[in-house]
Amino acid sequence: MRKLLILLATIVILATSGFSATNGVEFEISLFQIDSLAKRQLLMIDTFSVLESVEATGYFLVMSVDIGVQKIDSLQTEFVVHTITLGPTTTTDSRRFSVEYGAPARMDRIKGKNEIEYSLQLKPLQPVELDNTCEFDHNVDKTFSYDPSANMDIYYVPNSLGDFHWNIVKSLQEERYRQFKTLFNLNLPGKMDIFLCPCEMRSVLWDTRFGQMVNPTRNVGFAIYNQAVNAADPFIVIHGAILRTFGYSPPFLSEGLAGYISMAAYDMKQIFKKGAEVPFESYLNTKTYLQADPFISDRTASTFVTYLIDQYGWKKFHELYKIADDLSLSTSFRTVYKKGTNDLEAEWRRYIDTVTIPLSRMKTFYDQAEAMRDYPLMLEYAKGIQPYAKTLSDSLYFLKLVERAHFLNGDYYAATETEAQQLQLDSTDARKWMSSGSYKLMNGLYEDALKDLKKAEAIDDTDPFVLFNLAQYYLVIDDKETAKEILLRIVGNTTTGEAQAESRVLLGNLLRVSKNKQDRAMAITYYQEAISMFAQQLQAHAAASDSRMWMGISYLGMDDKGSARELLDAALFLETRPFYIGMTYLWLGKLADVNGDRTAAKSFYRTLLNYPAAVYHQKEAKTLLYAPYKQ
Repeated sequence: MRKLLILLATIVILATSGFSATNGVEFEISLFQIDSLAKRQLLMIDTFSVLESVEATGYFLVMSVDIGVQKIDSLQTEFVVHTITLGPTTTTDSRRFSVEYGAPARMDRIKGKNEIEYSLQLKPLQPVELDNTCEFDHNVDKTFSYDPSANMDIYYVPNSLGDFHWNIVKSLQEERYRQFKTLFNLNLPGKMDIFLCPCEMRSVLWDTRFGQMVNPTRNVGFAIYNQAVNAADPFIVIHGAILRTFGYSPPFLSEGLAGYISMAAYDMKQIFKKGAEVPFESYLNTKTYLQADPFISDRTASTFVTYLIDQYGWKKFHELYKIADDLSLSTSFRTVYKKGTNDLEAEWRRYIDTVTIPLSRMKTFYDQAEAMRDYPLMLEYAKGIQPYAKTLSDSLYFLKLVERAHFLNGDYYAATETEAQQLQLDSTDARKWMSSGSYKLMNGLYEDALKDLKKAEAIDDTDPFVLFNLAQYYLVIDDKETAKEILLRIVGNTTTGEAQAESRVLLGNLLRVSKNKQDRAMAITYYQEAISMFAQQLQAHAAASDSRMWMGISYLGMDDKGSARELLDAALFLETRPFYIGMTYLWLGKLADVNGDRTAAKSFYRTLLNYPAAVYHQKEAKTLLYAPYKQ
């Protein structure tokens, strides 16, 4: 389900230029439908800005609009507009305008579905100085690379977040599209191009409700995709397929249909529980729908369309979709369903009150929330699974989902409590005791952590993860000899690859400061072995941020500060889990200290202290703020 974007983040950790003020023009765009009395009825109005010499493309209800500003002066501007209607009969038009600011430029008699006529009005409001920090342009050759899948090509800027995660996006988009296709027998007319945009590119006229733009006339979709914003929701490919297959219908219907397999019903239940106002009738007006609270209007449309299909069948809804336009939506309901909107709304509200969300869908969207890096939503869905837990195995499964969500949200106290609930149900699992001990260690509860880790060891003293976490405990309390003994046990176990690379890094850190020459030589060997192991992991999983972090620590141990910085920066760029973000900041601070950059080191340590990091990482950062790290 699409997530509302209050602010589109444009910060990207890439080699982009700094702020550059560039000439541009602010426009107001209005789309009108011509009614039966030949009067213009406003369907939508919006504003956007276009850079000079950068063609910007967008999609507005029934047509794509490309605008190129060619000349700007203090009184007027010259620009070219190219339009393509969705069809079913596609028409194109291209006009050049030279217009004073505040004066409208109009394109009339634009034919849409059912011979409906539209009028497009573009009004240049004023010249503006625009930030062109996001200097990527999808129209410029070789700006984006791409990888193909069965039904789409995924485009990304090299070395951006999309470059590392395009495969996750592909899997999610393909899975949801195939599910939707099976339900409604859809077929994309050719592949869809999906652009994962690292920032709010000026070459795209964005739908700022959700940080997306879907253009069915070009079979293309755009999504903001960076550390702060992930708008690559499957809605993009599903909505594009709907418009390409069935043509235009008011967004209340087309966007509502695109949300058929979403979690809109779950969200709508919460909206009603909170007593939020849901002005259903007003959403049937396209202008009001587009200007309303996007979260509520989107969920209303999705659940109402779902109700119509589930209650009255696809055939009737398809008939509604074909005949409805933006001025006739209310009357079209009565034509097809023989009921007024008030009666249908009442039925829909009862439907929301009684509908249940299948467990399989709850789990599916729990996984989707994790893939979308929306950890608060992931936790909400995990908690929503609790009513389905009827057996012991169900309860353990539910609690494990909640525990993982708490960890990814950086709430280690809640994760500890959830782990304790699991242990009440099953105290025979070594890894449950290990997890409990690890969380308690993160929370600074060292004595309790040791008790749980010892219980885990008593159950299975060969489990490398149990031993690794026990070694971590001894490192935290500064018992280096015990930690070393345990780490050597892990490294000596050649029957498993688990925790082998990480254990070598920790052993390297212990041995490199030894007065014994052989120990120091062995430290280098361990670092080299660990680097080789992590390199193999990265070949299989290029986005493995923790592998990069550990590899960076290894290079720092070998005094290769350049490689260490490159890998730690990459780890921070890719990482989303607070625990590992905190750990990466700690090592970036240590690296800065080694480089003699005390100001940068303190900045990293202070950032860590403001992050939901492990207590022992925070404690070390506080110490290093006053006593620089020395290798």
